[in-house]
Amino acid sequence: MLSRRSFLLLSGALITTSSWAALSQQKTGDTLYASAYSLDKNTHFFGLFNDEGTILWTAPLPHRAHAPVVHPNQSIVGIVGRRPGFFIDFFDVSSNQRIKRIEPSKDHHFYGHALFSADGTQLITQENYYPTGEGRIFIRDWPSGNILQSFNSNGIGPHESVFLNDQVLIIANGGLMTHPREDRDILNLDTMQPNVTYLSLKDGRILNQASHRDELHQLSIRHLDVNAKGTVALGFQYQGDIWDQVPLVALSRLEHPELDYLSMPDDIRIRFKQYCGSVCFDKSGDILAISTPRGGLVAYWHVDTKTFLGVENCRDVCGLVATSNAHEFLLTSGTGAQLKSNPVQNTSKMVKNHTNIQWDNHFRHINI
Repeated sequence: MLSRRSFLLLSGALITTSSWAALSQQKTGDTLYASAYSLDKNTHFFGLFNDEGTILWTAPLPHRAHAPVVHPNQSIVGIVGRRPGFFIDFFDVSSNQRIKRIEPSKDHHFYGHALFSADGTQLITQENYYPTGEGRIFIRDWPSGNILQSFNSNGIGPHESVFLNDQVLIIANGGLMTHPREDRDILNLDTMQPNVTYLSLKDGRILNQASHRDELHQLSIRHLDVNAKGTVALGFQYQGDIWDQVPLVALSRLEHPELDYLSMPDDIRIRFKQYCGSVCFDKSGDILAISTPRGGLVAYWHVDTKTFLGVENCRDVCGLVATSNAHEFLLTSGTGAQLKSNPVQNTSKMVKNHTNIQWDNHFRHINI
């Protein structure tokens, strides 16, 4: 816990932090993107780049990171350590300085994702209580980082969460029990029970929970997104045999107790190699994109008609965000590529290719 003196110093620093609106007067353009990246297996960074793909600033990280978390008002961006994550580092973009580190509770680790509340006063973290494998959701005060409330995620492995609204959190409980000693070893392959849980942030009640049928219990639910209509998209990572024919993408809604699996051409499903990376709706909410770094492509659907639209080929692609333009996405890859793709217009454009770096799994769009 912070001392009173440390808290006052930190609070003062955050009070003087620029807003995103003020920062737009200082930076070229009105769009930034935040991402972790690596130079090699031992050299890791966090940085911002603009719409032209130019890296504006970077900061070293102690270990590989996973996904950024963007403050809605202040020019603050955090980066969550890759699972098993033991840090979230926060940076003041206006000064390019690291201002805070948050660490998990005793016997917990982060899952690589976090999110701020809409007003920026709270930080939500998904964590593994690894002595038992129980997934937990922590609501933390910002900027102190102190825990205000904690809830059971009602599953194992709450990898990513998104807000349905201010009072409902949607959690992708991946179902994978792991321990940080050997984090890539799955300890419960035979008994996995992944689910998507709609959790009340008022009292921790389950408002809805959807799971696979028993024969798909090894279909881990890892990443998700939600559009303005309340439709939730889910991407899966199958832990069974590579040749098993299983669905890899589904839709969900608060009022629906079952998952609605999306179809794709069989040759594309085979190319996915049972692994979905990022899940993302476009600005309009009509188009869904799912990346697969193992397959080297991004697949697209029209959500309302559940129509498969096609793919964008990009080797080792995983990072995926919606741009400010309807139907357009920005992609990043482990080969250093930054690519814009519009599946409705069937167009793509290489923004920049940083051949000396490896973009990490997820990045975020900052509209300043």
